[in-house]
Amino acid sequence: MRITIIGARGKYNAEYFFIKAFKSLGHEVKFIDQYEGVKKRTLLRLLTTRLSASRVLLNNLWINRAIREVDLGNPDVVLVFKGELLTENTLKLLSDYNTYLFHPDTFRFRLILEGRLQYFDGVIVTTPYVEFFKRLGAKRVVTIWWACDPEIHRPLNERKIYDVSFVGTFYLNRWQILRKLKRKPHVFGNFWFLKAGYHHPPVYGEDYVRVINQTKVNLNVHHPVDLKAEAPNMRVFEVAGSAGFLLTEKMGTLESLFKGIETYSSVDDLNEKIEYYITDDRVREEIGSSLHKQCVDKHTYVHRAETLLKQV
Repeated sequence: MRITIIGARGKYNAEYFFIKAFKSLGHEVKFIDQYEGVKKRTLLRLLTTRLSASRVLLNNLWINRAIREVDLGNPDVVLVFKGELLTENTLKLLSDYNTYLFHPDTFRFRLILEGRLQYFDGVIVTTPYVEFFKRLGAKRVVTIWWACDPEIHRPLNERKIYDVSFVGTFYLNRWQILRKLKRKPHVFGNFWFLKAGYHHPPVYGEDYVRVINQTKVNLNVHHPVDLKAEAPNMRVFEVAGSAGFLLTEKMGTLESLFKGIETYSSVDDLNEKIEYYITDDRVREEIGSSLHKQCVDKHTYVHRAETLLKQV
């Protein structure tokens, strides 16, 4: 199958993992970077996903000026990852193909969904609640969960040097939870202007997996909208794939994805479970090993790539 992906170039993002999985299955993949020529990527994305007036800037971007001349590779399917920089004129051109939008931000960024979903043959989401997207004009909605890459997210023979760690960008709800922990967490991530423990620069790839393996209790705190959408984030699967012990919020979908995953329902509950699992190495390691086996058996990006292509 010939697959064209339009997204953001990067290592360890969704595009990277799916391209790798598609190629491992023998498919031909062509990648087009929608951020080609863009210098301040983060700033542009923040503006154009939140302020409608700022979207007039997009007409001058390479992706929207050159899309008529770009060789899409005669694709069987076009997958647009987020597509925040694409104008309606560009989407109209892509609508001539079998084009799907991959929108992992659940119910967020309505600005890039409303009035645009009709150009896609369907939208791929990470939540089981699909009516939100249908009301905005989606022709089809396909639920695909996140996953692990066993070549990257894997157990390492590392000494435990962190009792508790959290890896992620600052959100207010994350700070509100982490600052109430009795045992100070090691926090790795961007924009933590409000402190909640021992702070470190963000980590990615091998460094990220090393931190998971060096930590006794890996915490996860979802974005509030992801909790509402019951959409487990990437970290759930990445910690599981790395055989790390994970403590994450109680979420109905998690019970159907992983057996024996440990969750918390309040800060008090979280504090109690942190203290218990820090001291009980055997139980903690047994749960981590179980999550790893389940992830490798059922939740890799190759599994997701196969499911996705059957749907589209």
